[in-house]
Amino acid sequence: MKKKLISVLMAGVMSAALLTGCGGSSSSSTETAAVEVSVDTSVLDGLRETYGSDVFEADSNYDEYTIVEYTIEDAGATFAATVSRKSDKSEYQVHCMFYGDEQLTVWNGKEVTEDKTGFMQTDTPLIVEAAEAQNIWVPIK
Repeated sequence: MKKKLISVLMAGVMSAALLTGCGGSSSSSTETAAVEVSVDTSVLDGLRETYGSDVFEADSNYDEYTIVEYTIEDAGATFAATVSRKSDKSEYQVHCMFYGDEQLTVWNGKEVTEDKTGFMQTDTPLIVEAAEAQNIWVPIK
């Protein structure tokens, strides 16, 4: 857990440094350069390794994804959820295995609009919150 936290913090510091840049420019050029930010996916790779085939691929109908570990305390169950989101954060999809059942939900930031099994109404916003807090988003190509 300590290594995950350090990895997430390091990724945040590196991202902030990339966005800050090296100072202003007095040039009046209208050209803009595309900056590709590298994402440290070691946390996601570790979750894929730990949970194996229970980790789902990202949904190509969304713009970016992450994988987050989540625990439902009442059930004593910990699993990895693949969270896909639209870049404007208007919709999230949560895809996971919970006690051998495939769970698939869609959340629009206010309510769960789809729930494959009807069991994830309460946990879906909490899983999305954990994914946002982790803040490791990978573009879906």
